[in-house]
Amino acid sequence: MRNLISSLALPVILLAATPAHADEDVQAWTGIVAQGAVKGDLYIWLEGQARFTDDVGQLGQFILRPAAGIRFAPDASAIAGYAYVQTRSSTGAITREHRPWQQVQFTVLRNGAGKSIVSSRTRLEQRMVEGRAKTGWRLRQFVRAGVPITRSGVQAVASTEGFFNLNTTDFGARSGVDQWRTFVGLGLPVGKTARLEPGYLNQHVFRAGEDRTNHVLNATLFVTL
Repeated sequence: MRNLISSLALPVILLAATPAHADEDVQAWTGIVAQGAVKGDLYIWLEGQARFTDDVGQLGQFILRPAAGIRFAPDASAIAGYAYVQTRSSTGAITREHRPWQQVQFTVLRNGAGKSIVSSRTRLEQRMVEGRAKTGWRLRQFVRAGVPITRSGVQAVASTEGFFNLNTTDFGARSGVDQWRTFVGLGLPVGKTARLEPGYLNQHVFRAGEDRTNHVLNATLFVTL
């Protein structure tokens, strides 16, 4: 177990100590997601994120993302919610975004004990930026795999998520592939109802000029309601 954590932490430490190029940035993202069925099949999602950008020098983005819906199968849900996203650029300019969203998630593959090891999440967002007239529609497809590696429940975790803009807007979104995120890390049990997932996330942003790559030290606490 100690060797696994060391092997994950070493490249992350080296990355944090290396200055980013002009088209790259080293960031740190923290978050908490509480989700689950309450009162029968009423499904709740509560999420908060803080993202530190510019070589982890400032709080570049803050996100609040609640939602509610139904659990239509033991391991599947359909929900709709609202996200408030505040972004601070490297120059200090602040952008505020209001984002209704809808999502379906379900288990794709289980292990022999019936536990989920591969899951899928499809999300549709309507992005409305203050001061801009046009609403941006974006589709996100997320797939996660978690494989137990110790008897105590520690998992090796990997995920990938593609972001696809469905239209072009006046706030800079271009129709087509917007970005791609890839994560590798560990799933660490925290009590009976929570799991901490620290690791490395690569965010590749497709742009009209040179693409941008963000190297992210990411840690999310997942709580089951």
